[in-house]
Amino acid sequence: MLRRLVALIVALAGSLTIVFVTASSASADCIADPVTGEVVCDEEDGENTGGGGGNTGGKGKSSICTFQGNEIPCQGPAGSAWNGQCYVGDPLPADDRSETGPNGETIPDEGQRHWCYLPPGIQGVPTVVWVGAGEALIDPVTLAHRAVAAMDLDPITIGIVPESRADRVGLVGLPVWMWVDGQTEDTWGPITRSASEGPVSVTATASVSSVIWDMGDGTKVTCTGPGTPYADHYGKQDSPTCGHRYEKMSAAQPDGAYQVTATSHWVVEWTGGGQSGTIEFELTTDALPIRIGEAQVLTQ
Repeated sequence: MLRRLVALIVALAGSLTIVFVTASSASADCIADPVTGEVVCDEEDGENTGGGGGNTGGKGKSSICTFQGNEIPCQGPAGSAWNGQCYVGDPLPADDRSETGPNGETIPDEGQRHWCYLPPGIQGVPTVVWVGAGEALIDPVTLAHRAVAAMDLDPITIGIVPESRADRVGLVGLPVWMWVDGQTEDTWGPITRSASEGPVSVTATASVSSVIWDMGDGTKVTCTGPGTPYADHYGKQDSPTCGHRYEKMSAAQPDGAYQVTATSHWVVEWTGGGQSGTIEFELTTDALPIRIGEAQVLTQ
């Protein structure tokens, strides 16, 4: 870490660990709080009709501050901010400090002591930490999530045959083709963004590693690539990369159709501030109705 945090009174009780915790969310605008780094995704209405797919409107909250495996607020008492070890609060008076640390180490002249509040559920009085001049109080994990929020990622746009139209019906036993239609950096990646505060800068790169297709008939198909767009010359061939076959008609389903969704699994690799890590989360499309019937044979 770039921070040099030296406890001057008492060590924090228990071990402190940062764990990446991300909640799934659908298509949304994500904004990172400039103080806490907490990423909040608000609901976004509207449809993305290209290729017959849509983006789910929903609310999700990406919690980035944890203590011993438990989620904790990213902001502590008196406006203090979590820095990966404690909640760093207001500075103490400049003349109210020791010249050496608890182990006899020399304290730099440039800098100041700050209150260091314990996480919720930990008994004890606030300790203090020394923050050198020019050192950022923010943890690189917080900046990593701010970089992800700046990407403004969306679910994929569904491409599928048979198409989701009132005048289109697929047949039992015939191949269904699924693919990512019109993929862009914010629906598929790779996409890179950075976030900085003080001397700390973090760069994050995100890509979709797989798409889980829920076909609405109890089957889920995992495809590790974007799939192959269907073209008429393929005829009745199976998709070489991402496909399915329905075994029953959809007449008994709500609205007479199978409800198909696609969930993209995002993997974000980040580095900066002397640290690196991985953040994973998922984005899911709106349900797309696909009608499946049976071919009728006439005999005389």
